Amino acid sequence: MTDVLLTIAEVGSDAPRDHRPTVRDAAQAAYHALFDVGADDPVPGVDRGFRHLVAARAARLEGDGPAAEFYLDGADVTDAVALVEDGPDGEAGVRATRRTRAALRYAELLVGSPAAATADDLNGLVVAGWSPAEIVVIGQIVGFVSYQVRVAQGLRVLDDVFEEAAP
Repeated sequence: MTDVLLTIAEVGSDAPRDHRPTVRDAAQAAYHALFDVGADDPVPGVDRGFRHLVAARAARLEGDGPAAEFYLDGADVTDAVALVEDGPDGEAGVRATRRTRAALRYAELLVGSPAAATADDLNGLVVAGWSPAEIVVIGQIVGFVSYQVRVAQGLRVLDDVFEEAAP
């Protein structure tokens, strides 16, 4: 089974996580729960391609190119690259649906200023056509990608340290 975090980190060794296999397995299980959605998904309004779009935008906002590219590969959405790079207010964002723009703005808020999120922000998503369950999934994706990016960065730093220390 492919370890998505190790793929995103682009490191040769996963030794820093070897002592916590349960945590590694839980992170992989969370990835599958959020992104391996089938036709019977209980939240069908957030399909697999859109989930990847939100994840790619969140990773881009976090400044993690490898993670953004990984998720962009699964973002089967019109103008996905432009939406990830330029966001909801770029040229592609202006052409996108109201739902898409609202979701990407919400992702920007959660990555940039999560403590500033208010009930009005959630109401804006509802007005744009998102259901409460769909809003929760979007928030979970952004939170999960933020976690992945931090772990991947830690793995990169440790990989560099151990590479420099090697004789």
